[in-house]
Amino acid sequence: MSDVRRGRPRTFDTERVLDDAMDLFWRQGYRSTTTRDLEASLGVTQSSLYHAFGSKAQLLDFALERYQTRLDHELLEPLRTGADGLEVIDAFLAGLSAWLLADGTRGCLLGKMMSESDPPEPVVASRLAEWHDEIRAALTAALLRAAQAGEIHGDDVDDRVALIVGIVLGMNLAVNAGFGELEVKAIGAAGRAEVARWRLSG
Repeated sequence: MSDVRRGRPRTFDTERVLDDAMDLFWRQGYRSTTTRDLEASLGVTQSSLYHAFGSKAQLLDFALERYQTRLDHELLEPLRTGADGLEVIDAFLAGLSAWLLADGTRGCLLGKMMSESDPPEPVVASRLAEWHDEIRAALTAALLRAAQAGEIHGDDVDDRVALIVGIVLGMNLAVNAGFGELEVKAIGAAGRAEVARWRLSG
């Protein structure tokens, strides 16, 4: 967590508070979560929250940063640094499906925050743009490894990245639209089947 406000020593566990805030925003949405909700759920007074994190929007930003760190560790890091090409992309799509369907099809926190309002909160739009850049870069790295290994042709990597990003967005939209587990899994399975077809014979 970066750039947390400094000042007098805090009497609460910052990491726990951010985890609890992330879960609360995930369940209720940002706009529906009041300061009283935060106080009651986090066990921290409004003045302590504002002293530690600034505004409610800044608290959301810190919570989203924490969420992105988890996403990066569990889903993107293998794409960037794994030894495989197409296999790690298959694992990514399978892992994303499991991530979105966990805890009663809770979905993606960033996706839920983005769909909550139009226009979205500035901190949400900024974080989502950052996430899109990161996922494109990670997918590009995996596909370049696949090309170097002779699994795919290397002249259409950008198009393949765009297709996988579209599949990711489709899975997120399906969850936000209230689609069930079977529908979300079907989108992920179709994406994995398409990636498998990219493999060159021999």
